Amino acid sequence: MKDKILEEAGLTKNEIEVYKALLKLGSTTAGPLTRKSGVHRSRVYEALNRLIEKGLVSFSVQANRKNFQAQNPEAIINFLEEKKKKVKEILPELKALQLSEPDKQEAKVFQGYKGIKSIFENIVNTLGKSQEVLTFGARSGQDINPDVWEAFFKHLNDRRVKKGIIQKMIYNEDLRDSQVAKEYKNSKLTQVKFAPQKTITGTSIYGDNVAMIVWEEKPYGFIITSKEVADSFREQFKILWKTAKR
Repeated sequence: MKDKILEEAGLTKNEIEVYKALLKLGSTTAGPLTRKSGVHRSRVYEALNRLIEKGLVSFSVQANRKNFQAQNPEAIINFLEEKKKKVKEILPELKALQLSEPDKQEAKVFQGYKGIKSIFENIVNTLGKSQEVLTFGARSGQDINPDVWEAFFKHLNDRRVKKGIIQKMIYNEDLRDSQVAKEYKNSKLTQVKFAPQKTITGTSIYGDNVAMIVWEEKPYGFIITSKEVADSFREQFKILWKTAKR
C-alpha cells in the first residue's frame, strides 16, 4: 500500500500503521492492536486519540475496557473534505492579504510534470468568470507523454469552462489536427487560431502574470508576475492574433 499517499492526506506514520491494523483486526483493545501494528503502546494511544479526532476511529466501552473500531476507509474522504472546508473559510482572509500587497514583480521556476501542472492550475485558480487567458506558441506536451497530457488538459479545460474563464489560443500550425487542439476548438468560451510558427515554448498571459513553458523531454517553465510585462505580452498577442488563421 502506498502509505505516502496517506501521509500526504495528513496522517502520521504511526496513525497509518494503527489504522491499517484496526482494519485487519476489527473491534479490538489496545493490546492486540499494539502487537499487530508494531507501534509502541504509548504511541498507539496517541495515534488512536488523533484518529478519533479525525473521525477515522470510534470506540466503545465493554467491561470497563475500550474497544476500538476503524471507520470505513471512505471516512478518509470525509476527513479531507472537512479540511478543505476549513481552508475555504479562511480563503477570503488570505486573498485580502494578497490584494493588499503593492504591485510586485517576481519570477518563479517550475520543473517536471508536477511543476508544469502547477503552472496551468495556477492559471485556472487565479482567474474568475469572464477573465481571459491568452496563449500562443502552444504545444501542450504533444510530443511528450501525449496520453498523460491530453487527459490532464481535458480535465483542466473542463474546470476552466465551469469557472467561465475565456481562452484564446494560437497553436503551432503543425498541431492543427492534434487531439488536444480539436478538444479546445470545440470547447465553450474558447477561440483557437493557428500560426506557422516552430517553437517548443508556450506562453500564456493571465492577470498580471506571464507563464512560459519549454516543452522538452523534461519540461520546465516559469511565471513572471508583473503588470507591465503582462501588458506588454498582451500587445504582442494582439498582433499575432490578427495574422493567425482559423
